[in-house]
Amino acid sequence: MLAGVKGLLGHVSLYVALQRGLGADRLRYRCLDELALSDGDTVIDVGCGPAYYFERLPEVRYFGFDTAPRYIEYAQRRWGSDRAEFHCEIFGEQHLAKIPPANAVLLLGLLHHLSDEDSRHLLRVAGKALAPGGRVIAVDTCFEPRQGAVSRWMSKNDRGEHVRTPEGFVTLAKEAFTDVDGEIIDDATRIPSSFWMMRMRDPVLAAQPS
Repeated sequence: MLAGVKGLLGHVSLYVALQRGLGADRLRYRCLDELALSDGDTVIDVGCGPAYYFERLPEVRYFGFDTAPRYIEYAQRRWGSDRAEFHCEIFGEQHLAKIPPANAVLLLGLLHHLSDEDSRHLLRVAGKALAPGGRVIAVDTCFEPRQGAVSRWMSKNDRGEHVRTPEGFVTLAKEAFTDVDGEIIDDATRIPSSFWMMRMRDPVLAAQPS
């Protein structure tokens, strides 16, 4: 049954409906509210999926990246405009010269799909992509001591193969950022679930002399 549900996530309309039905959209909206973005800001969204939350953004300059062609095609049809670009590519250093320094980088539901090595690399690149004063925000399924049996089952059976404790996420982030904090969110979704929302500022590389 679980495999069948995971398979449905490849169908964009069903994925969006499921996200909204479970309340996962509210989790992403909370991250956007945390950033308090303003008109004119530049935003890089890595792992944007179909970007169903795009309409909640102010008049930003937006660059979305995902490796799922169906999601990117949907986003391009629905949200493509003068202020949005969607790329079916892995975001990397090769993009830094093509995109203005970002006020915010979004990693929403992404790091728990990536190995430690891949997470380290992405966080370093995200730090390099930031404008002065810019921020990275991530939110991921996590394991944490307070969660009940249903929440732990949800974390254990998530599609991501690298679900970590909050401390595990923070340890990776502190290799790339000098300012890292976060909080557990366990009241956003309709099914009991635990998530770690992590805020990152002041990239380590930016703090080093050239």
